[in-house]
Amino acid sequence: MFFQTFVNGVMVSLIIILVAAGLCLVFGILHIVNFAHGEFYMLGGFGVWWLVDLHSIPIGGPDALRYILAMILTIIMVGILGILVEKFLFRPLHGNLTGTIIVALGIVFILQASALVSFGSRDKSVASPFSGKFDLGGISMSGERIAAIICGIIFILALYYLIQWTKMGKALRAVAQDLEAAQVQGVNIGRIFSVAMFISCALAAAGGALVGPIFYINAYMGAEPIMKAFVVVILGGMGSLLGAVIGGFIIGMTESFITTYVGAHFAMVIVFLIMIGVLLVRPSGIFGHAE
Repeated sequence: MFFQTFVNGVMVSLIIILVAAGLCLVFGILHIVNFAHGEFYMLGGFGVWWLVDLHSIPIGGPDALRYILAMILTIIMVGILGILVEKFLFRPLHGNLTGTIIVALGIVFILQASALVSFGSRDKSVASPFSGKFDLGGISMSGERIAAIICGIIFILALYYLIQWTKMGKALRAVAQDLEAAQVQGVNIGRIFSVAMFISCALAAAGGALVGPIFYINAYMGAEPIMKAFVVVILGGMGSLLGAVIGGFIIGMTESFITTYVGAHFAMVIVFLIMIGVLLVRPSGIFGHAE
């Protein structure tokens, strides 16, 4: 039971980290508190369902291949939508915190209503792209959960590589540290904003796409992940990607074990108590910098 719960906790943690990392990236670079981030997660789930179940991708091969292709297409499409949202809605209000919050809340209602009109109010689920279960050392895992763990690790490592070892990553870090200095050095700020928003929304969509075959999909599925993501970002430190990873594992593991041994109703209570306890000791978060 312990090891089964641990593995489930790893999967939950990785999904939370994907959502929280995108939220953290946008806050650190664009200085936007994107309350609509959960809706991009929701679009990731609906995108995979729409491509796989409703309009089956017209290629042959195994179901797993069609699912992976649908996930890649969904991530790209949601990322492009994020670029459009940032360029036409957020960028004109850059520096206006109140204005961006109002716009973000408006996007929440627009995307939720659009999903309800387009897909209906009934829960959807993506047909399982994998058959059977896999047993490893007494731990039983479905193919969907194994795929979620593997893909989650790949996405997080890819983000780390992008941020730490590429020219674009250096530009992203430069803008996050000092926007004016980066601009003086010739960094295209508008391009960096677009790239940051694309990555952020793509990560959220990846999380939604990975849980599509595991949980139900509906217009309001982004509410719980975004709440956990905010807890993770605050816990780890606003703007810290490392903090998002550490905080994601803390919250994911806590939720998994509390749900298994105590009950689902107590899980979020304990999660928020942990956040409050950390903030009382370190108001800037685990890896945050005190002002």
